[in-house]
Amino acid sequence: MTDDLALIQAAFNRLKELELMYDDAIPNAAIRAGFEFDNEKTLFENQAQGIFKPRQMKAGALSIKTTMARDGGVNIYNDQVVDDGFYQYSLQSGDPHGGANKQLWQSYELKQPLIYFHAVAPAVYTALWPCFIDSIITDVDEPYLKLLVGQRPASNVEYASVDSQSIQSRYRVSESKVRLHQASFREAVLGAYNRRCAVTGLQEERLIEAAHIVPDGEIGATQFVNNGIALSKIHHKAYDSKLMGIDPDFTIHMSDQLLSSPKNDFLDQSFLRFNGEKLRLPRRKELAPNRDYLARNFELYKGL
Repeated sequence: MTDDLALIQAAFNRLKELELMYDDAIPNAAIRAGFEFDNEKTLFENQAQGIFKPRQMKAGALSIKTTMARDGGVNIYNDQVVDDGFYQYSLQSGDPHGGANKQLWQSYELKQPLIYFHAVAPAVYTALWPCFIDSIITDVDEPYLKLLVGQRPASNVEYASVDSQSIQSRYRVSESKVRLHQASFREAVLGAYNRRCAVTGLQEERLIEAAHIVPDGEIGATQFVNNGIALSKIHHKAYDSKLMGIDPDFTIHMSDQLLSSPKNDFLDQSFLRFNGEKLRLPRRKELAPNRDYLARNFELYKGL
């Protein structure tokens, strides 16, 4: 393995650790902390630009980045997910072969993997890796590249050494789309609820999830915040399993199955004491759960 591939491998290894801590919502502070390679700190990215090569790399880019403004708006570039199985990423303005774009051409020619940090909320990213540049399009007004996101090999295979052609044959663009979609929804819902469980008030972010009211994929389901509720993992499971319901007036109901279960402190403190209580709602009224969605879910709860 070349020195550059060894550095990329070290970056991938650190991303695995960050994903264990943050799942698909890695805070910018954790990314800015970088990783260790050859006994020194190495950066993942540069705050000032989207294309980045650390000084320790000889050729190619380590990462590219799509950001999100503090108001939740998209970045100024034409980065997007396209339907032909690729991500589209805009080149740096100016000479498509010069500046930081040169690093992308090097990655393309070397068939070298890189990282795509895709914002799912302001200063929060999903890391897609290993990525490979399939092609670079320059005969358009806004030059761009087409990016493949590889399915990660088995744990005993070094990610950075995997040939890009074998990655392409196993690539599933839908998987990375789902990850971005879920991470964006989670960040929006948790932000609306101040990162607290709407039932208990628990504020340990690693234990809080975004529960869909109308399940994802069903007719009428949306990815708007008002189709979500911030719940602890155990209350999310209870809601999806219809052991807990929430009516259109935001009242919490525990199922007869829970209410008739043998009493114990855990059951009482985690569930029974919240029966009949009101859901903790977002401060912004327009982000509160949609009453029609709640009614639809509550009918299913009552039917079990």
